Amino acid sequence: MNTSRHPATILVVDDERAYREAIADVLRSQGHTVLVAESAGEALKALELATPELIMLDVMMPGVDGLTLVRHLASDPRFLSVPLIMASAKAMPADRFSAWERGASAYLVKPFTFEEVTSLIEYWLAPPEPDTARVELVDLADRLASV
Repeated sequence: MNTSRHPATILVVDDERAYREAIADVLRSQGHTVLVAESAGEALKALELATPELIMLDVMMPGVDGLTLVRHLASDPRFLSVPLIMASAKAMPADRFSAWERGASAYLVKPFTFEEVTSLIEYWLAPPEPDTARVELVDLADRLASV
């Protein structure tokens, strides 16, 4: 995997101020622009103004929960290529499956380390590897055509 990173705009949605601020501080220290929201409603307002390159959101929030928000975002064409990372204290396989089923790209279990969150974000922000198999097939086809 290509792990070259680029600064990105990331939206962090969490009703727990301590988590939200800690994650935002770490991401900012790595050069990212971080938007924060403490609820699904605030997140939707922020998303009217900007389309981040990655969204990290909590599952359990008052009002509209993260699973409902991720389902909404996954159905919006603007966010089809935006990784949606869920974070929750819920650690059962059914919880993870429920998030993936609704459109989450990844699932972090709280408490997590900063290394876990930053490596996951780096993974989702890294440019894709070139499709070497396809390049080799095209090259082979060109060589056969010239024979």
